Amino acid sequence: MIFWVVQILGIVSLIFYGLSFQMRTKENLLIMQVVSNIFAAIQYLLTMALTGAVQTLLGVMRGIVFYFFKKRNLKPSKTVLVIFEIAIILASVFTWAGMISCLPLAGMTANLYGQWQNDMKVIRTLAVISGILWAVYAFYTGVYTAMLTEMLKVVSSLIGLWRFRKVSETHENIDR
Repeated sequence: MIFWVVQILGIVSLIFYGLSFQMRTKENLLIMQVVSNIFAAIQYLLTMALTGAVQTLLGVMRGIVFYFFKKRNLKPSKTVLVIFEIAIILASVFTWAGMISCLPLAGMTANLYGQWQNDMKVIRTLAVISGILWAVYAFYTGVYTAMLTEMLKVVSSLIGLWRFRKVSETHENIDR
């Protein structure tokens, strides 16, 4: 029964994450990712992949904090960035399961820095890096729907990079 619950949670997470990188604004991207990360954290918790669960919960908190900053047209300070990075490192130390724990650590760091930015191109580029690292972790821990979510995240981010690059290039050519 747990197996099927984990798979359903993973599919829901996958849907929200896939849609998140098609959002035009950072606020909408953050909302979609917070919802996705809640389902993913429960999924990792049920499979006892504690590093993944704790790191994903930190992702939920980061998404909420960054959403409120963005809603007020503010950029989180470097202090906020450092606090979250320290939390990511401590979470990795306290849930250490061997070298495999380095993957979520690096993935969360890339995602943290990406979401700290306001440039959607940087966000999507770092999401590609994060997605690859998390996909390997998910495969290793046997959370296969999370692996699919991360692969979709990579593909969706690449599509978003391509789609919105074309739009900005068109505007640049019109302006000339």
